[in-house]
Amino acid sequence: MMFLSVLASAEPNAAPPFFTLLTVVFMGIIAIALVLAHFRQSLMAGYFICGVILANCGVLDHIPNSDVSIQALSEVGIILLMFTLGLEFSLDELKHLRKTALLGGGLQMFLCTAVFGLGLHYVTGMDISHSLTVGAIMGLSSTAVALKSFQEFGLSGTSGARMALGIALFQDIAAIMLVAIMPQIFGASRDSWETAFNIGAAVLRGVIFLAAAWLIGRYLLPRIMLAVARTKSRELFTLMVFAICSGIAMLASLLGLSIELGAFTAGLFVSGSYYSHRVLSEVLPFKDLFLTIFFVSAGLLIDINDLWEHIGNVVVFATFVLAVKFVACLVAAHFLKIPGRMGIMASTALTNVGEFSLVLIPFMQEITPIPALVTANVYAIAAVSMGMTPLLMKAARRLTPLLVRIPGLKMKNERMSVENLITRVSGIKDHAVICGYGPVGRRMHESLGRYGIPCIIIDLNADTVKSLLNGGHLAFLGDIQHQITMELASIRTARLIAFTFPDPNPALSTYMQIKNANPDITVIARAKFRSEVASLHHAGVVNVIHDEEETGAAAVRLAKLSFDIIETGNGAPLSH
Repeated sequence: MMFLSVLASAEPNAAPPFFTLLTVVFMGIIAIALVLAHFRQSLMAGYFICGVILANCGVLDHIPNSDVSIQALSEVGIILLMFTLGLEFSLDELKHLRKTALLGGGLQMFLCTAVFGLGLHYVTGMDISHSLTVGAIMGLSSTAVALKSFQEFGLSGTSGARMALGIALFQDIAAIMLVAIMPQIFGASRDSWETAFNIGAAVLRGVIFLAAAWLIGRYLLPRIMLAVARTKSRELFTLMVFAICSGIAMLASLLGLSIELGAFTAGLFVSGSYYSHRVLSEVLPFKDLFLTIFFVSAGLLIDINDLWEHIGNVVVFATFVLAVKFVACLVAAHFLKIPGRMGIMASTALTNVGEFSLVLIPFMQEITPIPALVTANVYAIAAVSMGMTPLLMKAARRLTPLLVRIPGLKMKNERMSVENLITRVSGIKDHAVICGYGPVGRRMHESLGRYGIPCIIIDLNADTVKSLLNGGHLAFLGDIQHQITMELASIRTARLIAFTFPDPNPALSTYMQIKNANPDITVIARAKFRSEVASLHHAGVVNVIHDEEETGAAAVRLAKLSFDIIETGNGAPLSH
């Protein structure tokens, strides 16, 4: 950081303070990110750490009016981040997942708000309305981080991923409601009638704003977008997108609503337009930049000395928050009848404190005072928990076979599916066991079915299993890593078991059990990366489908056909 200090201490008139701050921030991010990338750690937490280091190493002391520059940096990042979040919010998905969103999301938010709010009230002495609001803010999770974690583990189509998405959508709505009503709740007036009147007036202004934004999005924006698209100018289209964001945000401000709410609404209405995919493709590259700036600006607000003085409380607070959110989501999973393993995975994915929390805490601070230690704790937990989510998901996946043995975590529908199918699979032999019914599993099932080969399908998606059962197929809800699932699938008499999802861990954890039960069975597994292929081979799995290798081979084959290249048996080109 010495170079950054020299850079920041240069002649004040040499560069504007805001530009100097940006330069210091970007160079600090690159330096810290390279170190974290070398050790394969989360970059998201690194951005927050960068802000903390810059705020506490003395660099900012050399930048004139650094507080004003940090405020401007944070506000720009928040507004643009809210716009991209609005773009990614899907009303269609909310409609499809309304039961999960309303029941699961409502229950999760209620439990988190109550536990965190009452806890803060009794521990810190905060006013109950303030503590409940902070509790609700802490109950919010990161939609992007949760869904990305499911995608990385090849579980994006499971009931757990849909549960996480449904709850996250409800949380997004709750966050927008908080933005709308907080200025009225914590305004200058302490009179209950006046507060109620202010809330009613805010609701009316919100209705007027939404109506105006809807009219603009329905009739004006399509014409503007069409005119800009016809110019075939990419930079003009990008400028138009940001003009829409700032214009609708300014409309919200003129009506006495928050600019953040306006930016989110702008993204929401643009997402429903004909050009939504192009808008998303233009804006998403900037989203990472906005998120980076936002995390750094959050870190810039942390005083490490104050935090270190209360490090014990910070650790206890963080552990408490993660545990409460995990249990609250498990309760929601139980009421939604999500299978044990998927309920645990979804609950783990939603334990983090999300980016909306980082938006709402400073927003609340502008309206009413919050204890500095509470603010610092929320910032730190949000950044670290989002960065740790993939690691927690990996740990949960390995511990799931043990956790599902806890009474109450094994769902009723999982037990019922076992009981209903025992009689149907008794006596089956020389069959194939297909684990996972995504595109690969479906194609394998259809192909083997044409040859009259019996198949037992194991999947964690309740809707998929229900559809297969209605079609007369042998399928059940379960996890192949459980002993009872192996017995139900009649592994001892099967000829083939195929792990059709790109996750090597189930194959790695069950291979020896499968081979001990049936030494002659053929095991097929999938792997996304070369390192996973090596792990599977080392464990004894011979038949491994490497996604990248197979995709590369198919691409090469098609490329040769386009050039009329035919190879001989030894690989030499025969004709061109």
